[in-house]
Amino acid sequence: MDERQVYTTFAILILALLLLTRLPAMAEYFTIDNVNLAFSLEKFDPRIHQPQPPGYPFFVFFARIVNVIFGNAERTFVVVSLAVSAAACYVAFALAGRMFSRWAGAAAAFLLLVNPVFWHASLDGPLRPHLALFSLLTASCCWRCWNGEGRFAYWGAVALGVGSGFRPDLIAFLSPLWFVSTWAGTKSWRIVFGACVLLVVIVGVWLGTLIIAMGGIRTFAGVMLGYAVEQSGQGSAVFGSSMVAWLRQINRLVIWNALAVVGWIWALPSALGTRTSIEASPDRARASRHPSSARRGMIVAFFFIWIIPGLIVQAMVHVDAPGHTLYSVAALCVLGGYVLSRLHAREFALGASLLVNAIFFLDFFPLPAAVNDPNRTPSIKNAILFGSFEASIGQVRYLDETTRSTLREIQNFAPKDRPSLIITTDAYVDQWFMNWRIGRYYLPEQDFWILQNNTKPNRVDRVRRDLVLESRETPLEIPIFREGRILWLIEPGSAFHKHIAAVQNLMGGKYVFYSDITPDSPPFTIDGVQIIPKL
Repeated sequence: MDERQVYTTFAILILALLLLTRLPAMAEYFTIDNVNLAFSLEKFDPRIHQPQPPGYPFFVFFARIVNVIFGNAERTFVVVSLAVSAAACYVAFALAGRMFSRWAGAAAAFLLLVNPVFWHASLDGPLRPHLALFSLLTASCCWRCWNGEGRFAYWGAVALGVGSGFRPDLIAFLSPLWFVSTWAGTKSWRIVFGACVLLVVIVGVWLGTLIIAMGGIRTFAGVMLGYAVEQSGQGSAVFGSSMVAWLRQINRLVIWNALAVVGWIWALPSALGTRTSIEASPDRARASRHPSSARRGMIVAFFFIWIIPGLIVQAMVHVDAPGHTLYSVAALCVLGGYVLSRLHAREFALGASLLVNAIFFLDFFPLPAAVNDPNRTPSIKNAILFGSFEASIGQVRYLDETTRSTLREIQNFAPKDRPSLIITTDAYVDQWFMNWRIGRYYLPEQDFWILQNNTKPNRVDRVRRDLVLESRETPLEIPIFREGRILWLIEPGSAFHKHIAAVQNLMGGKYVFYSDITPDSPPFTIDGVQIIPKL
């Protein structure tokens, strides 16, 4: 079988395995970010979170093209997720095959395929798998450039520039690898300068698109800075978070990356001790230019520059979801494929690694019982259990069930003979409940009154689907009907829940509560907001 047939056969195999492992388990309901992405298919405006900043302009453009065929955001996102995930696995196979051996390439692709973080991200939505794909594409170009193929300095610029239009954080993560490999492979400042110009032009295309869409540079800068502070402030050392919150961010970063090595790290001592040639790869001709020890040093340097700068950026600034780590997870899977390829019983070792990954993803380890003790000592075991749960099928099912049950309760509790409205808050403290951003997508005719208590100054918004119908700061009040029902979409058991229960006769279900308003009901105040029956 020639090389083209091998690659074609492997691509078909990867696609088949993806369909088998992803389609039956895809998330049924959108998350907040995916709702924003879905609305961006209709109107692109990051100022109103369509999608959320930084906007992902190339992703929106690509998704709109796919949506022309399918005409439905749900189907479009499934197709995009599957296509990008398959491409990432294929590039992992090609890269590890070129760096090490064809067997190492296959092992890298399989490790990525069943990696819990990658598996979870491909079920959760269409955007984050692009981190893995463009990390691998950029690294592949960088490796070939570093090994003397100077034209890949330009292809690396294209991969990084286009990838940053899908995920702008890739610029921060991968620029060091691209710059170092461009210089190391060409030793020409002229080529480096030309490649930099190409990168700047591509970045300028998507950056200019964002600036135009947001109405100018000043608005663009304000939206981006505000979103960065909002998203990163709670866990970022750069934005002044507490030490406890920052350590939690570090814990999650370590755990999600550890899920990419836990299946094969045990084999590292044996792999380093074997005498198997490191040059058994399609780069044999070029490998002969370097002594074995020098080549090993180059590989170590390559992976270090590929992985470590981005980890430092994430540790200091922001990492809040398993899929955020996919740029480094993909690199670790390539490294894992090489480590396993150097073992004598490598097929058995690969099978064991894949089994370990599947066990973590399929959520075999139960979460610890909640303990309401603010003075309890943090537990490493609990941190690992919660971190691995966030990258498992259990997390996907939990979010789906929460949304499904909430929508069903809203339907059941909304009276047919009287008017009703939904009052909710913008965030939760301890227990997740369906955010209004998700609810507006699945209940497009329903008005949501949102108490924005985390903004300065506080305000109240009335939202229907993708429209803000009104926003009130002074006075903070919600005018309601003289007879009807208020549906409360709030965090169960929270201080806000208890406050409402103290002034209203609350009934309801697990996620949605309600109180009936009669002609005799007086106005009442909840958390500084007056609710006045007067319509």
